[in-house]
Amino acid sequence: MDEPTPFDSSAIRAVAFDGYGTLFDFTMAHFRVEVTSLLLAQGVEVDHEAFFETWTKAYAQADVWTRDAADPRPMLDRMLTGPLPDWHSQWEIWRRQFSHALETHEVHGDAAAAADHFRARLTESPPYIDALDTIEALHTRGYSLALLSNADEDFLQGALVRSRMRFSVIQSSESLRAYKPHHAVFGALCGRLGLEAPEVLYVGDSPIADVTGAHRAGLRTAWVRRTEFPYPERAPQPDLSLDNLAGLLDALPPRA
Repeated sequence: MDEPTPFDSSAIRAVAFDGYGTLFDFTMAHFRVEVTSLLLAQGVEVDHEAFFETWTKAYAQADVWTRDAADPRPMLDRMLTGPLPDWHSQWEIWRRQFSHALETHEVHGDAAAAADHFRARLTESPPYIDALDTIEALHTRGYSLALLSNADEDFLQGALVRSRMRFSVIQSSESLRAYKPHHAVFGALCGRLGLEAPEVLYVGDSPIADVTGAHRAGLRTAWVRRTEFPYPERAPQPDLSLDNLAGLLDALPPRA
């Protein structure tokens, strides 16, 4: 798509958020702790760091995306604009990841119980300290608010109930049967909001799933830095770069 026009905050009518790592305080660092906890609880004798590295890399074998060596397009392009793949739940992705890691390290464990454990932990995930106040302030300023998360409905809704955050539109990968960064996911979000893509600011912590996906679908983007990793050069630059969610209040004035 063409290069975006300069960011104009007055054109924004809705703010949409990613879930985990953006609103809810659960990142890969938490997964590292939980994988170690699972291995200890299940009595799996294995190098925990090596297992976690295998578990992380196993996402490529467990997710929904088809990796076809005969397709000449880059994998990211297929994830952004290719045919939508068959859907399966995040719970199933976790089960497959854990099962693959067990097989790779030639040890025995309960992959389904591991997926149950992750689901419970994400249900209990607390919001970041400034999340609720930022959401409430944006609501008061007249913005429509949405949540779009690669998540299963059960643990996402559980986390929302605990957080007390309110959104006019809530969509998950389960409700859409599709995952970010595919453009159809962001298109569905804009459709639910009844807005054109440039009228929606999408806020997330992932340069690929959030910023690249939303940018390619025509939305404006805000990146929240949650780790010390630098922003990748291959990803499009976000319209806003934030150290925390409260920074949105400096960038988005009250709507007339």
